[in-house]
Amino acid sequence: MNSSSVNAKLVTTSKTESSRHLNDCALIEIIHLHDCLRGALRALQQDVIELSKQAKCVSTLSKICELEKQIEGRFHLIWSVFRAHSAAEDEFIWPLLQQKLNLASSENISNSGISGVCISSRMAKAEKTDKDSPSGSIVVEEYKEDHADEERMFSEMNCLISKLRERLSSEESGEGEGCSSNSTSKGNVNQVYELSRALADLMSVLRGHLLKHLEKEEVQCIPLVRKHLNNEEINDLVGLIMGKRSSSQVSQILTMAVQNLPINRRDEMVQYMKQAMVGTFFERWLSMGGFFQDNVNKDRNTSKNDEYPSVTASRENIRFYLENNTKNITSSSELEGLIRAIAANTELSSEQKSSTVQDLRDAVRESNRKKNKRSLDDMTGQQSQDEFKEGRLTVAKRFEKRLTPPSSYYKLDHKTQKIKLVFIADIANKLPPLMKDVPLFSATELAPTYHDGAANSILGCPHYARSCKLRHPTSGRLHTCRLCCQQERDMLMLRKEAVDSPLDRYSVTEILCMVCGALQPASNKCCNEKCDSYRKLFSKYNCSICNFYDDDPHKSIYHCPFCNVCRTGEGLGIDYRHCMRCNACVSIKDSSEKHVCLPHRLQGNCSICNESMFQSTEPLRGLRCGHVMHFSCFRRYYLRGDPASYTCPLCKKSIEDMKDYFALLDASVRMQPMPETYSDVKSKIYCQDCTQIGNVPYHFIGCKCSFCGSYNTREIQRT
Repeated sequence: MNSSSVNAKLVTTSKTESSRHLNDCALIEIIHLHDCLRGALRALQQDVIELSKQAKCVSTLSKICELEKQIEGRFHLIWSVFRAHSAAEDEFIWPLLQQKLNLASSENISNSGISGVCISSRMAKAEKTDKDSPSGSIVVEEYKEDHADEERMFSEMNCLISKLRERLSSEESGEGEGCSSNSTSKGNVNQVYELSRALADLMSVLRGHLLKHLEKEEVQCIPLVRKHLNNEEINDLVGLIMGKRSSSQVSQILTMAVQNLPINRRDEMVQYMKQAMVGTFFERWLSMGGFFQDNVNKDRNTSKNDEYPSVTASRENIRFYLENNTKNITSSSELEGLIRAIAANTELSSEQKSSTVQDLRDAVRESNRKKNKRSLDDMTGQQSQDEFKEGRLTVAKRFEKRLTPPSSYYKLDHKTQKIKLVFIADIANKLPPLMKDVPLFSATELAPTYHDGAANSILGCPHYARSCKLRHPTSGRLHTCRLCCQQERDMLMLRKEAVDSPLDRYSVTEILCMVCGALQPASNKCCNEKCDSYRKLFSKYNCSICNFYDDDPHKSIYHCPFCNVCRTGEGLGIDYRHCMRCNACVSIKDSSEKHVCLPHRLQGNCSICNESMFQSTEPLRGLRCGHVMHFSCFRRYYLRGDPASYTCPLCKKSIEDMKDYFALLDASVRMQPMPETYSDVKSKIYCQDCTQIGNVPYHFIGCKCSFCGSYNTREIQRT
């Protein structure tokens, strides 16, 4: 039985009194996170106790070092999750709860006429009379002090672990030189034991402090939040908290859930996370990140399984099906149905499911490759001399010169999860007879490209600096980046020629190292030991989900788990946050008062050029009304000089603060009074900024709104 299942069983499945108050509420997420921390702290304490026992009985050095590494990894995971949880409480939960309590207190004062009573005493009295809510009050400063004390204990524990690691490292170096035996030397065993005992004592104090803190939050604070906030406010609160958590922090929380929660609590936790982040691409990020693949929704797959009965029977039937039926798969929906059927098979382990799905993809890809090769051969035989004379670049001619294999070909063995070399090109650059499935490329595809153009010193393309190429998941062609592929598609479409499908960055499984020419599974380093850049990064930044590489030293990039794409910036919680309603990353500098939420504001096209904005590499410009357009489009639109260019082309609101411009119009109105004949003329106007309707004096320069002072008005009637 593995450690994760043991930890899951140790966590009680019965809900606490606090969790029963949170049915159908996103705040249950906090209870789940508390359970994760409890289970992780229990496992960490058991490891620390085991370490002190091993140090006391003078066990082998390798066993002690292995325990120390396990403790270090578990400790830093807990510390990181604790920091994210504490920051969310201090930044969002306590201020909002205090605001609600102040509001309730002011209402009580106005109703009862009592003043000068502290908030906590009034709330304590109110809570005692409410039988459905636990008694007590909230003292924000007390919780902040608890967070500070716990952070101090975490830092002290980190220092002890560092000292222990240094001591064990010196022991390992001593053994490597043959200065001691396989067991720890008697001179240093006392030091290792003392450090382990100090670590165990501090761990006991830290765990006790944290458990009391978590229980106090569940008994006192969370019921107050549930009482004073409605479901919509709670969902927004959880969205604000999650919007500042990076993909690494979300991954750490989910990893802790896998290790410490039973399956039903784990699924419930993910369900409420999805509910709080509805409208985003978080669910897609979860599936691409490989979280909870064993627990596919059975109801959703019931009808699909009936279509593929042979796939759900056994491992042998699956192999037989892959060998004999992949040639009949003609659409992506059929492939997805097979994958869902495999994922729902209870007879397969998670490793078997993963390898089987990969085998299925490889079999379908090979079947499609053979079909494409046969169709290209047929087209090449039917091609006439007139087509060559007219210079038409047909699909057959484009692929005709794809006769060169890569310098070497590496594939991932899904059984052993190791990368193996399956092909090396010989001197004559010909394929051996048994390696017909090695992909072939043209000389242009295999040739390196450069980011700096004629200088030829930085590998990459005009869009990104990188030392690898992506292999198209459908056609198998090599492109330096997806934008290069799109440019080639646009060129061929202008010539009305056949084109490849757009390069799906998420489906890329193989890349080509431009230094050595080795084709290999997608990763961040070259696996060819003979390569000059062996074990060197293809780029400074690499995203395994987007298969994105960028070696620009002056650019900061992060992956947003809710957009499920890589964005330019320091990261969520640093200089950006994700707005769940807009489903967009917005600057932290934009306060919540200035930020205008528009559902899926980036999912549409630019109102000027009609190009997509969600995955655009161009800078975007947000308008005051909340709509967005490309920055270059904004400049062209705003600098036209047209009086209507200061209004949004979609909603007609002012695109930014126009007070200075409206002040100039005020001066113009004062300097040019209306003739006496028109002095009593009134205009009924509609203000496009504040959406109010009113009657104002008519003026040919403009009609000023009497509510907000804007000249962005439309005349409805003149009297």
